[in-house]
This record gives sequence, structure tokens and C-alpha cells, in this order.
Amino acid sequence: MLRIKLITIILFFVCCQNTQTERSVVSRVFDNYLYLDELPDLPESVDSLIFIQNYINQWATKKLLLNKAEFNLDKESKLIDSLVKLYQESLLIHYYKEAVIQNYLDTIISDSLVFDYYNQNMDNFTLQEDIVKLNYIKIKHVAPNLDFVSENFKSFDLEQLDELEEYCLQFAERFFLGDVDWVSWSDFSKKLPIYDSHIFEKQRVILKKNKTMEFSDSIYKYFVFIEDFKLKGTSSPLEYVSSLIQKILINKRKKELINTIEQKLIEEAFSNNNFEIYE
Repeated sequence: MLRIKLITIILFFVCCQNTQTERSVVSRVFDNYLYLDELPDLPESVDSLIFIQNYINQWATKKLLLNKAEFNLDKESKLIDSLVKLYQESLLIHYYKEAVIQNYLDTIISDSLVFDYYNQNMDNFTLQEDIVKLNYIKIKHVAPNLDFVSENFKSFDLEQLDELEEYCLQFAERFFLGDVDWVSWSDFSKKLPIYDSHIFEKQRVILKKNKTMEFSDSIYKYFVFIEDFKLKGTSSPLEYVSSLIQKILINKRKKELINTIEQKLIEEAFSNNNFEIYE
């Protein structure tokens, strides 16, 4: 019987949705009605009858649960209303603050501000791990002219590095060269084929400026040139934490902006007699 009704609904929906003048009821739970125009669009490659039946059942279940909850939680209804109101107020305040921040916050942080904050708070930027700056090339053994790579991957000469970069773009599996960012030595060393060997048992012995290393496995050769390094427990290089400092300074500006807005609201309310404190 239900299947027949659903077929009728679908046919009516397909044939008459553009000409109907009154809303057609699909289902009812107590005084709640589900109308034909409230049914979602049918997904492709889905049995339409099953989809609609499931949707109606889900709608009915929700309404029935709500009815039971309202009946059995009558004593808690005032608490629920107050919680809903509190949530609504918090949501409105949140979006208002976000709008204020979007419209008025200056997000441009100069290099001098970052530098000053770094120098004043250097103790807060102690390294939690060893970091390195390096040239790195991972390339297959069958790549042409590997001698050219071996001769130039440790170079500081920009012209030679440019030529090497053009070569790597054609043949290397992965590489970074020249003025690169600081990276975690622990994370990077896991990319090398001898990470689990005795060589890495004392990693700090390996970390030396201008140190070159070449490794191989059955498929690839790995060229590593450590340009610079910083050990765990020492101060972070400024460039390693500059983006973090920018976020800190922007968050600080956000708080200051909101505090300023809130203070102005208090002052305006007092002056307009919209805010009073009774003794």
C-alpha cells in the first residue's frame, strides 16, 4: 500500500510540479506536515522509491522523537530554552566580532615588528629539535651525467645552482637547492636510505656546516649538502619562527581591537543613558 502511494507521489511530482497551485501533503506526524515541495532532489543512480521512503521515515522519526522529548522533558524545557537563547547570543556576538575583525584589523606585520618581538622574547623560541638548511637531490641511477650533480650540489654559486636546478627539473625525483627554508633534521633524515643504520645513532656528529653526504639504494642516489644547522636547546633562527611570530602579533592585535570596541560600547552606552549601574 505504501509503495503504491509513493509511486503516486513520484508521478505527481514529475508531472505536476510546475502546474500545482496548492501544496500537496506527503506525510503527517501529529500537527506536522511534510509537503511534496520539501522533498529533496533525487540523486542519480538511486532507487527513487527507496530514497523517498527513507527520507519520509527519517522526517517522521525526528518529529516523533521531538514530540516525546517535549512531553517527557517538560520540566527541563525552561532550561533548554535558556541554553538555546544563550547559544544564540554567543553566536551573534561571535559573528559580530568576526565582522569587526575582518573590517578593521590591520594584518600587515612589518619585518621590524617581527624582529623586535623575536629579540624581546628569544627565550620563548628555544628549538625543540635539530634543524638544518641543506641542498638535497634524490635521483635515479640511470639519470644522465650524475657527475655533474656530484660536482655542483654543494655549490654556493647561484649560476651553477640555476643550471643544476634546470637539470633536476628534468631528471630528479625530488630536490631543493639554494636559499631554502630550515627543516627538521629528524623528519628529513627519514627520507634517506640509511636512517636506521649506525650512522644516524649519533646524529649530532653528522651535523656540521658545509658537510656533504652521498647515499645509494637499489634505485636512487641521494646527494645531501648541509649548509647550516641549529641544535635542539638553542635559540631558533628568526626565519624559522617568523611566521609564528606574525600569527602571535596578529592575535594580539585582535584582542586589542576587540577590547577597544568593547570599551567604546560601554562609554557610548553610558553617555546615551543606555547603561546604568545602580547602587
